[in-house]
Amino acid sequence: MAPHGKELSEDLKKRIVSLHKDGLGSKKIAKTLKLSCSPVTKTIQWFNRTGSTQNRPRHARPKKLSKRAQHHIQRFSLGNRRMSAASIAAEVEGVGGQPVSAQTIRCTLHQIGLHGCRPRRKPLLKIIHKKTRKQFAEDKQTKDMDYRNHVLWTDETKINLFGSDGVKRVWRQPGEEYKDKCGGGGVSWSGSA
Repeated sequence: MAPHGKELSEDLKKRIVSLHKDGLGSKKIAKTLKLSCSPVTKTIQWFNRTGSTQNRPRHARPKKLSKRAQHHIQRFSLGNRRMSAASIAAEVEGVGGQPVSAQTIRCTLHQIGLHGCRPRRKPLLKIIHKKTRKQFAEDKQTKDMDYRNHVLWTDETKINLFGSDGVKRVWRQPGEEYKDKCGGGGVSWSGSA
């Protein structure tokens, strides 16, 4: 059976027409050539209507972006993985003077293999951070209470007064989840005082 939606070759269409002229019906032709009935029937109908097995010429839509513009898009996105599609569109428009939508930018980046993803959250503490924290605790363990009374202990937090910063996305290819340029930018505490 021919795959669904696949156009029949010109030789196959000529064989269908030849078998039809010999007096075979659509079902027998389909069984002989191991095809489904639908493309056989359509080929015969098209031949009876036009006298030819060739399809009408098709006109493809011209590409919106030139090769140069596609290269700029790729360069901008690889240079700054956190740049939004709208920002890249503005940059490309500034370089080429041609207005481009953010959706066109996304489609172009998908063709390159870059997809907009949430950055992976990296582990906050690496082995070296754990060692420095342990060393810090051991060094301060021998200090007396008078020393601790003179230390100002603080904690940092971020507060947004109006809404959130939103979800940050990065352009990345498969397998780049934990690269520094595609990472989540999590805070790594060094453990030093």
